[in-house]
Amino acid sequence: MSKKHIISGSILAFIIIVLLILIYFFKISFTSLPTNLPIVLAEELTVNGERRHVESITITQSDSNHLNHDEPVQSENEEEIVLDQSNDITRILIDDVRIYHGGRITSDSPEYTAEMSLSDGDSLYLYLTNEYIRIVPPEQNGKLYKVLDKENAVYAYFHSLFEEEQN
Repeated sequence: MSKKHIISGSILAFIIIVLLILIYFFKISFTSLPTNLPIVLAEELTVNGERRHVESITITQSDSNHLNHDEPVQSENEEEIVLDQSNDITRILIDDVRIYHGGRITSDSPEYTAEMSLSDGDSLYLYLTNEYIRIVPPEQNGKLYKVLDKENAVYAYFHSLFEEEQN
């Protein structure tokens, strides 16, 4: 091989390595496109073609961060808010929050846990901050979504509920 081919091959290999490192570091995915929270929740609530209904939502402020794990943890904070009115539940299920499965996520805002009691007796957990939403279906691993909007509307709603409760 000529010296020219060795140099061009080395440069090409270096560029590929740098691209792979950038893809890994920034968690870039070429298969996932942005979606909306209502679409993802509708998929999670549909089992074997039948839609399960949300009977109530219990919201607590989380003591721990669920960015990297799925286990439901009971909060030591005794304050919880239960939404069992259909219009409150519908508001959460249809709030248009743009999300993306993947990406680099850092969170510095408090986390809320929403336990959705479903009509078939199961529970669906949502762990959310202003920066991410982690959806944990029953008996499955959770899915972590980065919030693409400047303000997560569901998070802002939960935050306002707890502020009203404190006043």
